[in-house]
Amino acid sequence: MKTNEAFEDARELTYAEFPTKWVWHKNVRQWKLRIGRKCIGRVYNPSSGDRFYLRMLLNIVKGPRNFKEIMAVKNITYPTYKDACYALGLLDDDKECHECIIEAAHWASGKQLRQLFVTILMFCEVSNPLTFWDSNWKILTEDILNIQRHIFHFHDLILSDCQLKNYGLYEIDQILQQYGKSLKDYPQML
Repeated sequence: MKTNEAFEDARELTYAEFPTKWVWHKNVRQWKLRIGRKCIGRVYNPSSGDRFYLRMLLNIVKGPRNFKEIMAVKNITYPTYKDACYALGLLDDDKECHECIIEAAHWASGKQLRQLFVTILMFCEVSNPLTFWDSNWKILTEDILNIQRHIFHFHDLILSDCQLKNYGLYEIDQILQQYGKSLKDYPQML
């Protein structure tokens, strides 16, 4: 970012373009104008969280002089890189993921649907996990009342929506833990 402040030409480049014109010199901890050779950069995957969204922004935002400028879209500074990506239209609305759950609900058990939910959550680029949960929790918890009635041998048991959601989230968390993850990795869902 110091280079962007010092050199106007550097401000015309995105993050992906920057190493094609500039090279980092470790010994002096400074960017210098590139002479010659090409370079290859690293790409983060969606499970990298903030690093992934920051990388998306850096491929679009030209010449940021500070992190606040990276997170600003149309003079609005967003609290997270992900929110800024969403504001720029870089992330989808997860419609395909929601439709996948609805379609599977015609033939899959509740347990299978929760497994599918976790698979989508972990391996697809769900832009808003909370919205994804909120739009599908009823389908994902349909069998939980009957399971609890059976466990407690109480056929008149009634669970509130809040209790059903909590049981559903508990089940989701159990599946996530099988993959070395937990709901803590998706804090917006807690």
